[in-house]
Amino acid sequence: MRWRKNKSFLNALKENWSGFLFLFLLISCGLLNQLGMGDGLTFFFKTLTWHVLGLTIFVILTFFIDYRTLSFRLVWYIYLFLNFILLVMFFLKKRWLNLGFFNFQPSEFLKPLLVFIIGYIASLEASPYLSKRVLIKLLIILGVPLILVMRNHLEYSLVMGFMFFTYLIFIGIERKVLITIFLSVVIIGAVVIPIGWKHLKPYQKGRIYGYLYPEKYAKTWGYQLNQSLIAIGSGGLFGHGFKKGWSTRLNYIPAKHTDLAFAVWCETWGFLGASIFFFLYGSFLFFALKVSQTAKDWLGKYISLGVVLILSWQIFFNVGGITGILPMTGIPFPFLSYGGSYLISLYILLSLLFNIALRRYFFK
Repeated sequence: MRWRKNKSFLNALKENWSGFLFLFLLISCGLLNQLGMGDGLTFFFKTLTWHVLGLTIFVILTFFIDYRTLSFRLVWYIYLFLNFILLVMFFLKKRWLNLGFFNFQPSEFLKPLLVFIIGYIASLEASPYLSKRVLIKLLIILGVPLILVMRNHLEYSLVMGFMFFTYLIFIGIERKVLITIFLSVVIIGAVVIPIGWKHLKPYQKGRIYGYLYPEKYAKTWGYQLNQSLIAIGSGGLFGHGFKKGWSTRLNYIPAKHTDLAFAVWCETWGFLGASIFFFLYGSFLFFALKVSQTAKDWLGKYISLGVVLILSWQIFFNVGGITGILPMTGIPFPFLSYGGSYLISLYILLSLLFNIALRRYFFK
């Protein structure tokens, strides 16, 4: 019996080889990008350390824990504890917690928690549409932490709210209810935005100014965007080559290790390199979407769908910000950007996806 079970698991690994391959290639691209920034090996080894830690968590959660038997009560307690931390940070007016050996950003861990909680509660519904009662419950679960985050990181909170609301739409919201919510948001926005604008912090207003008038504020609020566009454009078709990008080496690109990591990749490898990376990322998303379509239970379908949407929206908002299509939001680029909290959160999301992918072939 044990042999047959192990054989089934090995077959599941073979069936998902493309997902593991694309994951390995994307991780390699991220490490290569950090190594090629010309600032020594500090950020490279820091990034490598977070990847090793993240992969360790990924292996444990993927291979030794079955998502179908994971205690919802435990996840719910973690959600409540995280809200408590966010409440403390709300009053302290901080985004990060300094734990001595690293800075911890609690809001990053909302993504895997909310994906699981929303997916679990939605999977209990025996209807293609969420009932009004369940929808209100999910909106409260989503809204409480985002309101706590909003004070210290407004852009992040708004983007997270948008990402997870689209998650609810894909799960299923009746058209009448969706139209009602949309009209309510428009009316409330028309009242709140003019009032809220007066209370925005200078850098928040500056990001809007830099987005709307990048040339006028090229040396101030639009500096990041302009330097990003210069780096992307200078990459041309084939790029400058490894460690040869001028904007990268001379540190003209601000936040090149984090928010603008994709601009570094474009300057280094050009349009061809960017196309290859998008191909790898798109192929990985296709694999994830296939997992959602072939999962044997609603919980697996909803969780993997949530992972697909989160990864898709993150790259959309990051690339949109550094190319001027959208205002800068500070959303990291998955796999390319440096960051401890975001990488651990990313690997937890990926562990949920591969947990479902491996167990869809011997569902019981």
